[in-house]
Amino acid sequence: MNNVPDHQFSISQIKRNANFNMKETHVHPHYEIFYLLSGKCRFFINHSIYVLKKGDIIAIEKGALHKSAYLEVKSHERIVINFTDQFAGPLYDEFGKELVLKCFRNPHMTIPASRREYVDDLMRKMELEYKTQDMFSERLLKNHLYELLIFLIRCQEFQYNAIEELDAADEAIQRAAKYICMNFHNPITLADAAKQANMSPSFFSRKFKRTTGFGFKEYLNNVRLREASALLLETNDSITDIALRCGYNDSNYFGDVFKRIKGIPPYLYRKNKGMM
Repeated sequence: MNNVPDHQFSISQIKRNANFNMKETHVHPHYEIFYLLSGKCRFFINHSIYVLKKGDIIAIEKGALHKSAYLEVKSHERIVINFTDQFAGPLYDEFGKELVLKCFRNPHMTIPASRREYVDDLMRKMELEYKTQDMFSERLLKNHLYELLIFLIRCQEFQYNAIEELDAADEAIQRAAKYICMNFHNPITLADAAKQANMSPSFFSRKFKRTTGFGFKEYLNNVRLREASALLLETNDSITDIALRCGYNDSNYFGDVFKRIKGIPPYLYRKNKGMM
């Protein structure tokens, strides 16, 4: 008896082999909590790089552009929770949406070893209720999720610097990615981005792809289309004007790129209110 729609909440525990990496650009309209049980991985979210080890959590806001890559030769295991604003609504009403979603602004958290059993237990409870649902499951799932979110907010308040720092090369790539995010509306070349990282264009191109999972042009287009998607839904501006605001001088080319990446032309995306 499945009472909780999958589009509002889901939880899964998956073990992957050493060769698995996220293949496609990943953007979704829900929030995601990723808890690494074993192994080591790198997350690239919007323009920031995070290195996760066992016991770390990454909280991914809805609409965030992200990819993950695993850094060890052995297998890895993680738990992923997805939920929507609708599912978290009662918690927003009680504490305010801004406070509840505070943990998504600083998304990387290391759970202290002394508290991992507590987090593991909450995850197990959610997984059990999700798999064997009855008339009480939605209430219990919400209770467990709300408890986890409040715990993560507390964790951030008392976070000690146990998070692994980036090496110099990752710092340089992160700096270049931030530059792209801040200047996507302008003409940006590979050479411009490489200069921000103090690398030659050819070396930067290879390093950027290896570190983030995106090619330079792929990343630039995704950043631009994320903004264009919001403008299509939130304004009445013409598609030509939106293309220009997002760095495309040719609206036909913009339409081609939008359809190739989003799977739907801009005018239909607007007409369908983002539903594909």
